[in-house]
Amino acid sequence: MEESFNLELLFKDEEGSSKKVTLRNPKTDLAPEVVQGALDAIANAEIFVSEKGDAFHEVVGARYVRREVEDIYFAE
Repeated sequence: MEESFNLELLFKDEEGSSKKVTLRNPKTDLAPEVVQGALDAIANAEIFVSEKGDAFHEVVGARYVRREVEDIYFAE
């Protein structure tokens, strides 16, 4: 069984479309105020631009995501 653990940083672009940054193997004890500060810093830096403008224009939130994958069958 394969397991992954990620931190997803959630934003919206200038047109309201959802955007996400995924960080693998994050610390598991992040305080909400620390995460909020990081999200705000990313949004305020305006360093990510898409064809629609500022890619991370609005902060939506952050979440931990744990995923388990169990292989049942693979053809050779």
